[in-house]
Formats: sequence, structure tokens, C-alpha cells
Amino acid sequence: MQDRHRLSHRSEAQFDPANWTKEGDGLMASSRKMRAVWAEHRANFADTIAQHMTGSTRRSDDWPLLTGLPRASMLLLGYAAEMYLKAGIAKAYRNCATSMFERDIKHRFGHKLVEMAQEVAFRLTADDRQGLDGLKDMVLVDARYPVFVPDGATYATTVNAQTSRIWSQDGYDTRVALVGRICDHVALIDADSSDAASFGSFTLDGDGYLAFRTGGHLPPRITYRVSSDMRPAGETAPADVRALLNGARFREVQRYWDRAWIYEDGISATGRPKTYRRQRPSPG
Repeated sequence: MQDRHRLSHRSEAQFDPANWTKEGDGLMASSRKMRAVWAEHRANFADTIAQHMTGSTRRSDDWPLLTGLPRASMLLLGYAAEMYLKAGIAKAYRNCATSMFERDIKHRFGHKLVEMAQEVAFRLTADDRQGLDGLKDMVLVDARYPVFVPDGATYATTVNAQTSRIWSQDGYDTRVALVGRICDHVALIDADSSDAASFGSFTLDGDGYLAFRTGGHLPPRITYRVSSDMRPAGETAPADVRALLNGARFREVQRYWDRAWIYEDGISATGRPKTYRRQRPSPG
């Protein structure tokens, strides 16, 4: 495994946390601008309609803008949250295989905002969880597709509930503040001298690797991929890897082992690459 196949401070494109943050900034700014345009359009809507009515004819975009702008603002806000969180994950995966990062952001995390917030150690309140779950719903359903009417409900009541969620300015402002706090938290990762980050990367038994990090406003993390010799022997458990870490160069890894988050960049039973969470000690 060569360094060019690992995330590092020299990584570019999707492997550079700064690029995810830049995308988040653009989406956040677009969301807020769109919301402001909608607020003005909504405030002037009656006059606009009156000006453009000729008999029973109206200008084609008045109503679509009234309903479409707030949906788009929520959709963009949800995507902004996702971009900031994936910037944090790119930092957390420092020295891990780029293939693992690409796989995990698509399949392990996807649009799972709460799970990503937990992965980057963002302190979630009950309200924060509800806010992120709401944004996830915006990205997956509410701000993208026609309303789905559950059993026992009517189309009218379901549409009204959806409109209330999307049009609520208080709800939008609360989520903007939440996404802003996530952005601030991610920006602090590995950028605070009062909690300096330390990184290590080691080859394991030939073609395996171990990535290690502490500090930087994240819990200690250990990620490993066992070698092609260890896998057929079934030596894939954390204890098998730890047994290889002898000598002074592994002293810091051994010191943090029992309190580190440990992941295996592994292989599923069907032979497909898969990430396994092997250990996540409780905080404190």
C-alpha cells in the first residue's frame, strides 16, 4: 500500500477535506439566498398575482416559485450539512486507504447525517438529532418528491404537514444554526493547538496497514487492514493485529489501544470490501 493510496495532507479532490467544506459553503450560501428570495416573493405574492392576472391567465412561474423555493432551500441546506460532515470524515480517515473512504462515504454513510455527526464526535442533543433527521428526510423525500400519503392519512393533511415543515422560518433558522455549529466543529478538527493531533501509519506483515490518530477533537482512532497472509489464517481480530505491535515504534498505539475507536478495512463473507467497526468504547 503506497502513500498515494492513503488520505494525507497532500490529498486532492474528494480526498481533501477543504473541498468538501467549499462545497458545503456554496450550498449553505445558496440555501440562504434562495430562502431570502422566497421570503420576498411570498410577501409580495398577492400583488404579483394581481399584476400578472389577465382574466383567468397568470404568469407561469408565480406559483411554482412560491412552492419550489422553500423546498429547494431545505434541500440545499441538507446537502450542506452532508458536505461539512464528510469533510470531517475525510479528516478522521487520515492515513486510511482512499478506497475505504470512497466506499464508506457512499455506502456506509450516504445521507445518514446523525451517524456522520457521531463519527466526527459532534455532541448531539435530542433536538440536534431531530434536526438532522429532518434534514435527512428533506434530502431523501420531503424536498425532492411528491408527497407520500401514509395509510390512514389523507392527501390534504399530508401535504399541509409537509408544507408546514418546509415553510416554517423558525424550523429553517434552527437548522441553519445547527449546520453552522457542525461546520465550526469540523473546522476545529486538527486545527486547534490546545488539542493537537498526532498521526501514525505502519505497514502490517507485508501488505497490510495500520492508521492511527489521536487528538484533534476526535477520539483516538485505529484502522487496520490485515495482510494477505493473515486473512486466510483467520487472523483478522483486533487482538491478532495488536500482537504484531511490538517495540518502541508502536508504544503510543499500544497506550491508546483500549480506549480507541477501532475499525477494520476488511472483506465481507462474499469477498467484497467492507468496513467493520471493531471497537468503540463509551465516552469517559
